[in-house]
Formats: sequence, C-alpha cells, structure tokens
Amino acid sequence: MAVWIETLDGVIWAPGDSRLIREHHLTMPPPYALLFDFSDSECHFTFDGAVEMANGYPDANLLLHHWGSVDSPDFPPFNADPDTLRDAVVKPKRIRMLAPGEPFRLGGASA
Repeated sequence: MAVWIETLDGVIWAPGDSRLIREHHLTMPPPYALLFDFSDSECHFTFDGAVEMANGYPDANLLLHHWGSVDSPDFPPFNADPDTLRDAVVKPKRIRMLAPGEPFRLGGASA
C-alpha cells in the first residue's frame, strides 16, 4: 500500500514495498522524503529497482526501512547493507538511517 502525505513542510511518500512499477513509481511529483524500501528482495523493489527509484528523485531524503527492522539475520529482505546503497545512489548524504523513535523533521534544505 502506498501513502502520499502532503504537509505544509513538505511531502512524505511511502511508496509501499511492492515491485517497482515504473509508470507509477517514477512519475510522481518529487517528494521531500521517501519512506524507502531498499531491500534486495524479488517481492519488493529489488536493489536495482530501489536504486532506480532513488535516482529518479535525486533530492528526496531517503528514510530507510526493511533494514535492521526485524531480528531475522538469515532473511535477506531485512538485512540489506546501507553502504551498498550509498555507493549506488546520487547524493548519498540524503540517506537517513533513523533509530526506532528517532524524529525526522520536514522542511528546510533537503538532501
């Protein structure tokens, strides 16, 4: 399920964790922040699909999920390495690895 949230401070987009649907996922207006699934799973965007989506919105902050969120060390969708993403996306400083409960403020300068 995808969710598009418009606030006075910016747009947050949770595009879901489906496979990449280019005509949908790559044609939206640029969000301020993406709740971003970058796991390397055939049931999700796949790593290459996640990189394509991230680079399609080069100014969006990438709030990572499906990484370190579940104690399941042998299940690849929850154990992608954020450093591999840093090496593959435009403007890697926009990658945000928030701890559970850590706040993220919209507005101001993006990535």
